[in-house]
Amino acid sequence: MMWVLAGCIICIAALFIYIKLKPNSSKNFNDRGNFHIADGNVSVFMDKKGNIDVIPFSLDKLKRGKASEYPLFLKSPFTAAELGASVRRGLLLSSSGKRLESEELMKTLGFYAWKDYSAGKKSVSVICNNGEIALNSTIRHTNGTYSFRIKGYEKKLPENPSDELLGKEVLALMKVSR
Repeated sequence: MMWVLAGCIICIAALFIYIKLKPNSSKNFNDRGNFHIADGNVSVFMDKKGNIDVIPFSLDKLKRGKASEYPLFLKSPFTAAELGASVRRGLLLSSSGKRLESEELMKTLGFYAWKDYSAGKKSVSVICNNGEIALNSTIRHTNGTYSFRIKGYEKKLPENPSDELLGKEVLALMKVSR
């Protein structure tokens, strides 16, 4: 009888310790204060209806970007926190090691050529390196390519920003992209 009582006490103590040490799974998904943001690169595109495509990419040896994973899509309307969460997920996916061929990316986007896809879309570049997040608005050229609107980084964010802050900053720079 005494062994059963001792066993129950040990089980209760173990359960108590487990609950105290277990991460709080009921924590708000958008509260990312304690979560590290992954190093990576994404291009965020917005069409005229406000829909968003987040394309994760990685750089090759010649510093050319190539899609590294399938795009993430957000239909308008969405919140800044939802956009920030998609950008955060895209940054994580960009380091997957996967490389999409242009044809595969275009098929996923529903277009035959990049020039057709990019027509009428604004873009913001988001780069995270060693926890530092840099954002740049862009200018679209007639051949369908984009370049940074200004030289250097246009906006830097504090380490591990919330999804809402990240989304708000992307939307703010989208307003000045052309």
